[in-house]
Amino acid sequence: MSVVTLEEAKAHLRVDGTDDDADIDLKLAAAEDLAAQVLNRPVPWTNVDGDEVPVPASVKAAILLILGDLYANREASIVGTSHTVNPTVERLLWPHRKLSVA
Repeated sequence: MSVVTLEEAKAHLRVDGTDDDADIDLKLAAAEDLAAQVLNRPVPWTNVDGDEVPVPASVKAAILLILGDLYANREASIVGTSHTVNPTVERLLWPHRKLSVA
């Protein structure tokens, strides 16, 4: 289940029409997967009782930032430029990260 709707994603990307819907869906799934990897938990996650926890706005915002980057930069690399991860994504996700005890 996606925590960001296609309509929310398209509004964030400022996309009208349906021509890019499949591409946006794919990139949205990848953005949510990356957020889950950083969080070290599924998105959305459940509490100890097994109830789904509402997704914090900061997590949704991070997913949209990742999506925007994936949509704007559709190639693996751009010659002559450097690319860094947006530090805001980590700052938005880090407080919700599930820490594991070894």
